[in-house]
Amino acid sequence: MTHFDPSFNYNQNQNNPYFMEMQRLAYYKQKRSRDIQSLLGIGVLLGAAILALLFMQVIIVSALQLTPYRNVYDTSAAFQNYFNVIAVHATSMLLPFLLFALVTKSKREGRPLVPLKKLGALRTSAWTGLGMGICLLANFAVQGIMKLVELLGYKLTQPEMLEPKSVFDCVSVVIATAVVPAIFEEFAFRCCALGSLRKYGKGFAVFAVSIVFGLVHGNVIQFIFAFILGLVFGYITIVTDSVLPAMLIHGFNNGLSATSEILGYTSSEKVSTVIVGIIVLFWIAVAFAGLVYLAVTKQLVTKEILNEGKVKEPYALSFGGKLACLAPGLFIPFVLLIFLTTKFIEKI
Repeated sequence: MTHFDPSFNYNQNQNNPYFMEMQRLAYYKQKRSRDIQSLLGIGVLLGAAILALLFMQVIIVSALQLTPYRNVYDTSAAFQNYFNVIAVHATSMLLPFLLFALVTKSKREGRPLVPLKKLGALRTSAWTGLGMGICLLANFAVQGIMKLVELLGYKLTQPEMLEPKSVFDCVSVVIATAVVPAIFEEFAFRCCALGSLRKYGKGFAVFAVSIVFGLVHGNVIQFIFAFILGLVFGYITIVTDSVLPAMLIHGFNNGLSATSEILGYTSSEKVSTVIVGIIVLFWIAVAFAGLVYLAVTKQLVTKEILNEGKVKEPYALSFGGKLACLAPGLFIPFVLLIFLTTKFIEKI
């Protein structure tokens, strides 16, 4: 790294083109070094937040096993759902990422922690519809991957939750599946994590946070689905400068699963399939309408995103270089992801 000599009279050379160019290059070399150190630190902090999330879940679940309520957890869908709200989101996820946001506050460069630019009902609806359409496509893609895995002789499983058996249970399913995750996860990832990384490039920030979002979901298949959804949520948050559309998409997407569970309690399987199919068709129509509206009004891509990267700084880190700086801090969570995946693979 180039250092300036404090004894040298720079003012006498400020009109020297060669000296000015050397001074400019020295600045960018120093900036590159600072960026590398900063990204390494952020990677370690993100990895620590993920590990803290997993560790706190283990502690809370283990503590539950020592109480009389462990039998209630195994028999009550409502208790199971509300316990997961507290253990997984309100405690394990919110606290580590809120601490991360406080430690990396300077990286936001004065931007608010929660981006909430006013969009208007029409624009919000258009982005929500388009996002839901992409989520549906991602779900079909993941289902295809699971079928491929089955053809290879394996089955990917996941922990099963109790099905609702009362109206109270149905309310708990909606809260625990659609409402709370949409708010808390978007705050953690699209506010805390994305806000701290966007100064290093918006595309990079969306991609990197999507990796972290996938890691916290615990196995490879859920990682793939969550990664794709993370790209959608992150991009829309960057383009709109508001986390509200991402929260709505997240909630509605999870709401499809909640709807399916509730219909399993209130109606027959055939009726449930028909209703879910109608809902999916509705979102496909809204997604198409949203795409047309955003394309016609030229809001799909902002000028800020189009212009990003056109002016290259000397010695600037490449996209891959930035990811490489984050990688050491995320190594252990990746290893845990692979380990946890092996626990949910069954040979057919």
